[in-house]
This record gives sequence, C-alpha cells and structure tokens, in this order.
Amino acid sequence: MLINPWVRNYEKDDHVALARVREWAANKLDGPVDYGFGYGTWVFIGTETVIKIDPEVGRPERFSHELAMSDLSIPGVATPRVLETGTLEGRAWVILNRIEGLIAYNVWPKLTDPAQRRLTVQLAEALAHLQQFTPDIAMLHAASENWPGQVRIAFNRALRAVDAIVPGRVLTQSQGAFAQWAEALDERPRVLCHGDLWFGNLLVDDGGLVGIVDFDRVAMAPPDYELDMLLRFWRYPWNFVPEQLEATYELPLDLELLAPFVELCRGDLSDEALSSRLSALELIYRLNLVNRFGWSDQHAEMFELVLSGNWAKGLV
Repeated sequence: MLINPWVRNYEKDDHVALARVREWAANKLDGPVDYGFGYGTWVFIGTETVIKIDPEVGRPERFSHELAMSDLSIPGVATPRVLETGTLEGRAWVILNRIEGLIAYNVWPKLTDPAQRRLTVQLAEALAHLQQFTPDIAMLHAASENWPGQVRIAFNRALRAVDAIVPGRVLTQSQGAFAQWAEALDERPRVLCHGDLWFGNLLVDDGGLVGIVDFDRVAMAPPDYELDMLLRFWRYPWNFVPEQLEATYELPLDLELLAPFVELCRGDLSDEALSSRLSALELIYRLNLVNRFGWSDQHAEMFELVLSGNWAKGLV
C-alpha cells in the first residue's frame, strides 16, 4: 500500500515482551482469548472485545485511525467502536468491540456465483457511504495533499532502496514505465479510502456483508486508490489467505466482479488513465516487497506482468 504510516520491521518482534503482553491481554479480556493476525499489530480476540497492541514502543498515536473512524456509520454494516485506549510498557493499545460474523475468505469459496456478485455489490455500496464520511484529518497521520507528488516520492524512495537488489535491466524498465504512467497522475478530489480491502478484513453472515474491520491504512486519497488493494487481492489471493487455504485460492478471482467498484471509484478517468495509475501503485508495491524479501523468480514474474502494462487488464 502506498499510504501506511505504521510501517515497521515485522521480523524483529520482541517475543519476550509478547509473552508478557499476552498475559496482560488475557487478564484484560477476562475470558477465553484467541490470537488474531495483523500486519505490525498484536491482536487478541475475546468474547465481546478485541485488543490491538503496537509491538513498537513510543508511538502513542498508533491507533488514532481507529479513534478517527469510531463514529463511522454504514447502514447494515458494522465497523469497530473504540472502547478504551492506553499504553503498556510504552506500547499503545486499543480495545474495540468485537463484531460478529465469519471472515470472508472462509465463506467466499462456498458461495454461488450470484451470491458472490451480491456480496461485491454490498461492499461497493458500503464504500460509497465510507467515501462520504469526514474524519478528523489530523488523526490520520498520513499526508493528504498533492497525491501525484506523494506517488512520485514513494516510487523514487522504493527505487533507491532496491538499487543493489533488482537487476539493472528491471530498474531501467521500471523507470521508463513509471515515467509513462506518471503522466496520468493528475490530482483528483480526495475521499476517505479504507486502503486495505481484502477478504481478511470483511465479515459476512448468511452470505451477506455484515462488517468491515482494520482501518489502520485509512486515508484521504483519490477514489481510484481504493482499487489498488482490491485488484491486488483479486489477482493473487493465495498470497493473502492463511496457508491452509492457499490451494482453495490458487487461481485469480473473477475480475468482472470488481465492476461495481470500478464504477464507484473511476469517475471520469479513461481506461488508459486508470490502468496507468493502478500500475504505478503496483510497481511501487513490488519494489517495496523486493526490498523486504529480496529478489526471486516469483518477483521476476510479477515485475514482468506489471511492466508489460497488463496489470489492470480485465479490469478496464
């Protein structure tokens, strides 16, 4: 994702501290505790509430996004409410109400084609309400001005970080492709975007959408930014779901199901402009992944797809 003010080194968790935090969370929840999953967040799930804790010390504002979104209201779709905040050994924590429902990636494969279409339409309708919500911008801790400039800065930073990792040919191709795509990075009116929409952050019941969670990456951005994560998950869902479900999601999802989101988010962008904007974001994402995990055959294949200009093929 382009906007993530809480980037951290996930591989350097303090496991000694985590043991103490787990004990504290179990006492705080006062009942059975499940251990949830969050990128860069320790999550503990109780019967009625959920505790999220920042693994890093000294970031008291870590969960301000949840606070900013606590008054969000979407008809028929629950979103988390902040019940309590605090710090533990210098680590920020927040307690949220638990939202009932099944994680969407467990349900999706069992849905009929019409039911899958209904679910995506429901989500698009929920996003339309999200776009109309105006949070306290100061609580989002992410720059919201000059979107084209932000994208260019993010690309240059990511490119410099992999200069000694990525083959020179790919670096040159990346520079050329981004220069071409950047021509479409016009400023657009900004709306509130969730920024991390995939089936792990959606809750369903009886095949219908009942909840949206995890607003860590919420940001004021052009509406087409919401398509960034959606398209990424749709193209290779096996990289997102738990290991035991990878075989179930071994194929891309049907891109036609994204039509309601495209209608909502594209505005007056042409197919070419939308494709360019999404390709630029995916290229940045790819460069950042290589910086974290190193170069591999899998990354080479993904760069080939993105740099060929076919990233948004089927979507536009």
